Amino acid sequence: MLPGPSSVESILQADPAKVARLRRARTFATSLLILVTVMYLITLRFEHIHPAFGYVAAFSEAAMIGALADWFAVVALFRYPMGVPIPHTAIIPRNKNRIADNLGTFIETHFLQPEQLLARIDAFDPARRLSIWLARPGAKRELTEQAAHFLNFVLGTLDDPRFANIARDLVLKAMSNADFAGSAATLIQVLREDGRHQQVLDGVLRVLLTKLEDPKTQSWLSGLLAKEFDVLRWVALDEAGGRYLARKLVTAAMLELDHALVQPDHMLRHAFDDQLRQLAADLGKDPALRSKVDSWRDMLIASPLLHDKLDGLWRTVLDGLQSDLTSENSQIRSRVGAAIKQLGLRLHEDQAFAEWLNQQIRDFAARSIIRYRSEIGRFIADQFKAWDNRVLVARLELNVGVDLQFIRVNGTLVGGAVGVLIYSVRHAVGF
Repeated sequence: MLPGPSSVESILQADPAKVARLRRARTFATSLLILVTVMYLITLRFEHIHPAFGYVAAFSEAAMIGALADWFAVVALFRYPMGVPIPHTAIIPRNKNRIADNLGTFIETHFLQPEQLLARIDAFDPARRLSIWLARPGAKRELTEQAAHFLNFVLGTLDDPRFANIARDLVLKAMSNADFAGSAATLIQVLREDGRHQQVLDGVLRVLLTKLEDPKTQSWLSGLLAKEFDVLRWVALDEAGGRYLARKLVTAAMLELDHALVQPDHMLRHAFDDQLRQLAADLGKDPALRSKVDSWRDMLIASPLLHDKLDGLWRTVLDGLQSDLTSENSQIRSRVGAAIKQLGLRLHEDQAFAEWLNQQIRDFAARSIIRYRSEIGRFIADQFKAWDNRVLVARLELNVGVDLQFIRVNGTLVGGAVGVLIYSVRHAVGF
């Protein structure tokens, strides 16, 4: 919606000092016109008394003409003189769109050239200025606080269920596009190359040993074996036989597991390595296995439990960061402060780094100005066009009106001087 009359009033109320200066300048120019008009009327009556009155009359007559002509010119810039729609008046409001386009093009052409911007950047030397500023007492603390406030603002913005949903959806989308089978194959290959899969096997073997040493496990095995020897129930030896066989099996298994733990070339280790190698190959090439892994992945993605876990993780991360920022021993503040200190020292001591930073700023500025200068020009033109005519006139008059009123004053005085000169020449040549 275009600004209305209230916008003009707000413009005038926003800078009363400029309004007062413009009013004084208008009053002075108009008073001068009235003065020379009164002088002309008086000298017409007394012109025959003394020849000097002729010069005064010539001055005041030409001054009136000059004052009125410049008044017309100044008013014609902004509005119709006395409300009469004379051609080629109200120049600025009537040609606002053309002026806006020309202004945008002018700024784009003469102010947004990469060469001019880069020259100013080189003269400014951003790296040196930043180094000097960071060396100032309290600069590191001030910048750290500003960074912390900014991070706190960002975290507060992200503390919204909508952002949690967006983050969760992004993770789920990434998971749905991920090649779980290929990733698993790669992980297995990495583990085998470093020999870490054997460490995994060591952990499994230790767990098995612990379980086999548990009396509950041995009792369960005894009962399981007893069921397999139904014939011994007739002589009441099923439970005793089960316990005997369980002890033998457990002892043999534990002995073999102990050997596997201490023997790098144990057949169990070779078998485990062969199985992993085959699994990695199948994960990379077997369509059926890859399809099964993809189906597991899809089931995981669809699981409400995973959604809840991701939401909880988002909440945990935000709470942890916010808690750290408000802590007296904040790790984030400490790391930011250390980074700022290191940056200041490096800018001061490492000339190559300072030159690199300046070059990065130059490259970024050049790319940005080339990419966006047309948009900047159009933005300026569009803003200019969007102003209501009354708002546009009010803004321009408030900023350049005083100078324009002095044009009226100059027109009055110069016109009067020219009038005296013409009158003098006319008398000198006898006309």
